[in-house]
Amino acid sequence: MESKTQCINSQLLERQEEWLKECNADSISKEFRLSRPFSFAITSEYIKSSNRIMIVGQEARDFCSYEDDWPLKNIQCFNIDYTRTQLGYCKIKEYNRSPFWKLFRKIHKQNIEPVWNNLDKFHRINSAKETVPLTVELEEKFDSTYGGDYKSLLQREIEITNPDIILFVIGPRYYEALSFSFGIDTTFLLDFKPNPKEPCRDVSKILELGIPVLWSYHPAYLNRIKALDTVVKTVEDIITSKKAV
Repeated sequence: MESKTQCINSQLLERQEEWLKECNADSISKEFRLSRPFSFAITSEYIKSSNRIMIVGQEARDFCSYEDDWPLKNIQCFNIDYTRTQLGYCKIKEYNRSPFWKLFRKIHKQNIEPVWNNLDKFHRINSAKETVPLTVELEEKFDSTYGGDYKSLLQREIEITNPDIILFVIGPRYYEALSFSFGIDTTFLLDFKPNPKEPCRDVSKILELGIPVLWSYHPAYLNRIKALDTVVKTVEDIITSKKAV
């Protein structure tokens, strides 16, 4: 199993290296101060599970600045160790009690194995070294489809890792980045934005991935409106119904 995990993570790393060249990240980083890119990876526990979910957050965590040149492989290894620490498989990194990881653990307790991904692989860094979201123009450069098959990096990552369900916890503001990532018109998503009355929306028919896809708020907001358990229950019900078919 471990060799299969390593093989998949190597494929993910190769796709990201291709994507960085395709979107001309080196050149763009000279104009905008960017973080090192988020480097997606799976855990060995994910490979072994029969119930697998990809939880997609908003943007890269603070992986230092682009010019620091922290190798992608190191970032990928960090992400694996960080995810496994938050799920109790090891104690390599700091335990995080944030709403984001609280949601992770709640879903994990339902016998569903999560992996951590992000929609925007970069964030900007301002003069005070604070995290700043990408502009819409930069999201279009980084998130859009490319290549002869017209697929985004995210689409390639989904195909390689084969989740049973995807949960976007990105909130309604990131609808443009979401549309760029799947090569669809932004107007198709406007009626499906999450809202306080419907904090978790089904966008499976819009994104057409052949698996259930949910769009919800960032867990910090879900926590404030006491909707974390609502999202967990939605995910659990979908997994249960898939197994019953």
